[in-house]
Amino acid sequence: MATLPKTSPEEEALVEPEPARSPVWLGIGVIVRTLLVLAILAASGYASYRWLANPPVAQRRPPQKEATLAEVVPAHVQAANVIVRNMGTVVPAREVSLAARVSGQLAEIAPAFVPGGHFVQGETMVRIDSADYKLAVEQQQANLVKAESDLKLEMGQQSVAQLEYKLLGENAPEEDEALLLRQPQLESMKAAVAIAQAGLNQARLDLERTVIAAPFNAVIQERKVDLGAYVNPGTPLATLVDSDEYWVEVTVPVDELRWLQIPGFNGGSGSQARIYHEPAWGPGVYREGQVLRILTDLEEGSRMARLLLAVKDPLQLGETEGPPHPLILGAAVRIEIIGKELSDIVTVPASAVREGEYVWIMTPEKTLEIRPVEAAWRDVEVVYVSKGVQNGELLVVSDLATPVSGMPLRAGSNEPAPAGEKTARSEGEERQP
Repeated sequence: MATLPKTSPEEEALVEPEPARSPVWLGIGVIVRTLLVLAILAASGYASYRWLANPPVAQRRPPQKEATLAEVVPAHVQAANVIVRNMGTVVPAREVSLAARVSGQLAEIAPAFVPGGHFVQGETMVRIDSADYKLAVEQQQANLVKAESDLKLEMGQQSVAQLEYKLLGENAPEEDEALLLRQPQLESMKAAVAIAQAGLNQARLDLERTVIAAPFNAVIQERKVDLGAYVNPGTPLATLVDSDEYWVEVTVPVDELRWLQIPGFNGGSGSQARIYHEPAWGPGVYREGQVLRILTDLEEGSRMARLLLAVKDPLQLGETEGPPHPLILGAAVRIEIIGKELSDIVTVPASAVREGEYVWIMTPEKTLEIRPVEAAWRDVEVVYVSKGVQNGELLVVSDLATPVSGMPLRAGSNEPAPAGEKTARSEGEERQP
């Protein structure tokens, strides 16, 4: 344990002793401290009493209305054509089975005589060995010469017969007149000449038929023979498809036929159509076609009408700008048929028509208005509204969580300006090859 340092007697003498406090002062200090404690307690009690007697009341503030973000587009009153959309199948407009007309061995086949090969009308496709047919022509020519010579000899005999008949005069029996004038012999010689001429014509025709040419501008769909094969009349050689025109068979609901122009059904010239084949051509590329006719029966099962669309130069064998986009037989293609024109309508995305008959409008006061409309035409992508939307009004095309009429709305930073004039919306902005 540490010890305190001791002080010397001199240091103790220098320290003055502390004066002792009197009892009066001690009593006053106690009283002051007591009063101070009582004052603090009284103040605390008073404050507690005031707080309990007048508790604070929360002031209710009116709820702040927060505007809902919405995507809007301006409505344009315009004229637009009805677009009938569906799927179709590419089929040949003309398909024939090419067959041999004479017998013989195939001596020559054109290099393009393969599936997919193209021939113009009159171009040689196959040649049959013609040696026998050339000999037949020579033989028939000789027969004709002999028959004509026999006829000339008989004409000489006719002169002699007429002189003899004159010498006999009236003594010759009437029933023997034809024999005396050698008329049967003359008719026989004339018939022999005609037979020889017909034989020569047939021989020449058979010789021509050894050369098999394309009956029209065609493409080979299927080849059935090869070089060296022996064929008889009627033996199929190949299947040809007309390359000048293909057809597209498309089904259309019966109630949509009234919007289309169909030759022989409700109009003179057929409606124009666009044919899309995205897997082969890519998006946005289409070929043009035209409604050709309506088939006489409905499709089994679906009870839908069937139309034929004609597409000229389907393989694009002529001169074309840019890469070709040929049609493929049997391909399933998407069809858009341009129907009749509707005037003073608003084109609305199908998703923006709520419950089939309502649209949402952003009013000039930035509030929502739920408005009924009347549709003139509907399809899976757009609805043509004829009544209920005015030019320039802002259509709400985005979904809202809890749509209520009058709810505040706000558009994004790219809010479109209301249209002040009628504008035309171009249909079919896709490109055509």
